[in-house]
Amino acid sequence: MDKLDTTSFHNFGRVFSINVIIVICILLPLFLVPSIPSEGEVDTGWDGVSIDTDFDLNDVVAINSTAAMAVGENGKIFTTSNSGTNWSESESGTINDLNSIDFLDVVIVIGDAGIVLINEGESWIDNSISNASNLYDVSVVSYSSFNDSLIFVSGMNGEIWKWSNGSWIDLSGATGVNSDIYGIDFVNETHGIAVGEDGLIIVTENGGLSWEPSDIPESVNGLSFYDVAFINPIRAFVAGENGTFMRSSGTGDSSIGYNWVVWDTGSTSTIKAISYSSINKVWIVGDNNFIALTKDGGKSFFNQSQPQTIDTDFSGISFSDGFNGFMVGESGIALYTDREGIDPAQLDTAMVFNTFWEYAEYAYPFLKEGMVNTLKIIVLAIMMGFTIGVTFAVFKTSQFNLRIPLSLPRDDGTWNFFNFNPLKFFATIYTDIFRNTPLLVQFFFIYFGLAEIGIDLTFESILGEDRALERAYGSAVVALGLNSGAYQTEIIRSGIQAIPAGQMEAGRSIGLTYIQSMRYVILPQAIRIVIPPLGNETVNLVLNSALASAIGFGEITRKGRLLISLTFETFWTWGLVLLFYFAITYTLANILKYVEKRLKIPGLGLGGEE
Repeated sequence: MDKLDTTSFHNFGRVFSINVIIVICILLPLFLVPSIPSEGEVDTGWDGVSIDTDFDLNDVVAINSTAAMAVGENGKIFTTSNSGTNWSESESGTINDLNSIDFLDVVIVIGDAGIVLINEGESWIDNSISNASNLYDVSVVSYSSFNDSLIFVSGMNGEIWKWSNGSWIDLSGATGVNSDIYGIDFVNETHGIAVGEDGLIIVTENGGLSWEPSDIPESVNGLSFYDVAFINPIRAFVAGENGTFMRSSGTGDSSIGYNWVVWDTGSTSTIKAISYSSINKVWIVGDNNFIALTKDGGKSFFNQSQPQTIDTDFSGISFSDGFNGFMVGESGIALYTDREGIDPAQLDTAMVFNTFWEYAEYAYPFLKEGMVNTLKIIVLAIMMGFTIGVTFAVFKTSQFNLRIPLSLPRDDGTWNFFNFNPLKFFATIYTDIFRNTPLLVQFFFIYFGLAEIGIDLTFESILGEDRALERAYGSAVVALGLNSGAYQTEIIRSGIQAIPAGQMEAGRSIGLTYIQSMRYVILPQAIRIVIPPLGNETVNLVLNSALASAIGFGEITRKGRLLISLTFETFWTWGLVLLFYFAITYTLANILKYVEKRLKIPGLGLGGEE
């Protein structure tokens, strides 16, 4: 026994020494490579592309990454197709103020005295509402042609109008309010939110036929709201006076707008407009040169105020994607960005690191947080995947059959039956879908697609509001768990089928049921057999967790991308990210190797014993 222990100790020491050498070889290049200072001219995030007019501009819409259209006082309409380098004025045919503009295949403009203009090609179609007052906002839900479109507009004294089937329908009587409605947005043909003065928020779920008031936090009670962005059925943003910015949590009696969370924007300026490229990446602008960006749905804001626009009041902002956008304000002020408005000089992130250790000290908190988040999703995903794998592996090897008659009985009284195993059928459909579609697409479907049909992966109804998960967190766990579960199902199934049939017969012969025999006789042996491939699948799950960065979850890869955007240290950042993943997978692989040795069935399989 002593000789065996000594041999095992020496083997362990040899393996440990080799592993240490491997880690040192990986780290050494990072220590030796000097920091390469970031090159490039520091900019202010936004470029001034002002329009030649003294009139205030009220709104802007980005047509694409370089083209936009702005509207303002006295019927002014300006267009650009070269990122604001040149603006040309379009003849609107009115001298009334134009207050809002929207784009969905065509451009639609609304303004005072019920003005509604639709741009089809080179001309403007006057579709004004003759008996309407001043209109403040427009939401285009669909547009196929002039008569086949759905448009909502809001205005003074609780006015809301709906363009449908080629005519305007007055919905004002259904709102139940007479306050000015400054903002309106619909996410589809039925669900909409309207906001206005004195804390007004009303919602509809039937296309505007009826509206219900939405309760708001006491801290913003009585403040006026000027814009609303209705992103999906469970997420909306509202902005207004005193720097107010609110997000709907998608809970309550209705799926929209009944529970609101107030985020701190760091400003008391009135916020006039919202633009977004995702549910997390949102820009807001307002009075007193206020410009801000949030990348986490409103939890924190980066101030993007520009030194060249001090004291300017901004009234409109629009992004065509996550990087290219336009902004307008008083006296013809207009700005353009192709870099999401980020100003490295102002964000206090343009740092220079002389050694790797300086950079590692700065990067460690980011990557540590990312590693914790990665562990949070992989632990739950492994548990979920293993549970699914065991359950569906039993389904796929079950003998449960339904005898379905295919015809009437024959002349001799016998029947022609078809044996159908619903458990095996369901498990097969599941594994085929998740093993034959890209994991990245599964992430997108679960995160974006399920939210659109009202499936809330924050699990707030189960965990409660205080303990609810972030939607990206819940979606990442579900996506990884379902995907890994499909592969583990096939791995465990192969283990079950590797057990001799006599084992099941022996269990049944001593009085165990099929389920008891599977639980106490077959599965314990099958799991021990498939530990190596299960270990490989678990390591693969850890590596696949990097795809969670695509839906905004702050795991290691996303934290690495954030570090690069802050420091521009690409080599060191990705080197550290690799090491963090290596630390997780290498530790996990050795734990699984140890478990495999401890649970190995003596005499089963070839190979030397250590």
